[in-house]
Amino acid sequence: MILLIVKPAFIAFSQAGPGSLSAPILLSLFVGLIVGFLVQSTGFCFTGGYRNLIFGKNPHLFQGYPMTFVTALFFNLIFGQFKLGFANQPAAHSDYLWSFLSMTLVGICATFASDYPLRQLIKSTEGNLDSVITVFGMILGTAFAHNFGLASSGKGTTANGQIAVIIGLVTVLVIGYFCKKLILSDIEIFRQIILARFPTK
Repeated sequence: MILLIVKPAFIAFSQAGPGSLSAPILLSLFVGLIVGFLVQSTGFCFTGGYRNLIFGKNPHLFQGYPMTFVTALFFNLIFGQFKLGFANQPAAHSDYLWSFLSMTLVGICATFASDYPLRQLIKSTEGNLDSVITVFGMILGTAFAHNFGLASSGKGTTANGQIAVIIGLVTVLVIGYFCKKLILSDIEIFRQIILARFPTK
């Protein structure tokens, strides 16, 4: 926060493109606190919704999915940012195959880490060291992707990014195969926790 306000010379700030767009600091803090409180208090998690439904037969967290969509739609309409379709979206491309593969990689990683990125951020503020390490990993990964030509843009995907996604998918599948006993054990623990917290009628 201090670095954001002071803006020292050794930190480069985007001057153009989507990266240069941001809300006022106080407004960002206010909205961030509200969203953080709601996510923390409800336990909302995109990955957790599927996990609880598949392993615990409980749809409780799925209630947040339509609410997220409706809220995003509402504010995009209010601020005139709504644009129907996949083409010409800011900082996004319409290469469906690589969008699917990259989000599959994100989903598998989030499942292995037990929560998706926003939930990891919330848990890190609660003192969860695993989540703290995960958040630092995401920050370093972002810096690596943008500095070594892995990140995609509205112009399309990059060859290096495609290679990175393939390597990532192979890596997580190998980890999943050789650690399947540990993963299945964790799944059973999650299932018991879900059933205890949200007992089925």
